[in-house]
Amino acid sequence: MTQTTPVNHESPEWVLMAKALRGELNDEEQKEFSAWLAQEESHAQQWTDALETWQRVGLEQHSAFEPDARAAWQKVCAKANIHTPVIPAVEAQEAVVLPMFNWSSLAKFAAVFVLAAGLAWLGYSRFGGSEEWTQVATLTGERKVFYLPDSSRVVLNENSTLRYLASFEGDERKVELTGEGFFEVQKNPSKPFLITSGDAQTKVLGTSFNVWALKDEKEVAVTVSTGKVSFSSLQTQNNVILTPGFTGRLNANGQVEKQLTEEALAPTWQTLTFKGTTLGQMEKTLEAYFGVDITLNNNTLQHCTFTGTFNHPHLKEVLAVLAASNGFTVLQPTANNYIISGDGCQ
Repeated sequence: MTQTTPVNHESPEWVLMAKALRGELNDEEQKEFSAWLAQEESHAQQWTDALETWQRVGLEQHSAFEPDARAAWQKVCAKANIHTPVIPAVEAQEAVVLPMFNWSSLAKFAAVFVLAAGLAWLGYSRFGGSEEWTQVATLTGERKVFYLPDSSRVVLNENSTLRYLASFEGDERKVELTGEGFFEVQKNPSKPFLITSGDAQTKVLGTSFNVWALKDEKEVAVTVSTGKVSFSSLQTQNNVILTPGFTGRLNANGQVEKQLTEEALAPTWQTLTFKGTTLGQMEKTLEAYFGVDITLNNNTLQHCTFTGTFNHPHLKEVLAVLAASNGFTVLQPTANNYIISGDGCQ
């Protein structure tokens, strides 16, 4: 049976939570709220439930602000027909479902985006300074849910690492990502949220988007779903503003290109989409996504193309579809190694 944790509507922490929902925390309150979230897992569960309740009630973005935080939260609970907000503990090994919420009612609260990056870590000198950094990492089959110093929520996917400053006291909120993460970012126009992946930097301007950086590859691609993002090269300072329907690409020479979105390697978590993609590119994508080694035993196989979408993909399912559609043979000599054989394409 799931254990419940009651919320004390008279506590200072509750008042902070209500103010956080409306994006009204000042710097001191933000520090206090972040410390409270980090104290116990149940606190994080209460906060997550509050977010879900707030969205479920459907408060309008432009509704009048109710200065009495306690009354505002009681209004939310009453409309949702709940008395004690509860959320079950997140199991690290559980598959993470990332629902596509209607986030318009949270426009004053958060920017939501998905990140996937696979480049090597940069040194501490990337951002300079001697401030203490915190690192969170996941293993194969493991996912973690945690909160950043500004109360932004992170779901870190397997085989991923996130580094961030122990406090966001400067003019910017800076993080470094290797792997894949789902973020719900506290909106703060005066303190931008910056994500660095290798030589690429993505600046959140209030939007949802996908970043894909293949392991051991120099190219980074950003595909925008809603709103806009600033995408730039730290090497050349080239910069583009991306809006829905456009993709930004950073190549090995540090050049940033903006183009109409024709294909997204992984437009959302748990989805792989290919549109006329060569098997050579698919090989790299599947290796990064599943953490395996794939070998093409014939160079002409790289020119074969495939179009299709896999929801909640499993590697063996993807390889089976590839084999059936192109007449390939797939062998698995070891646990994490696969060999694709066939006549190839010109």
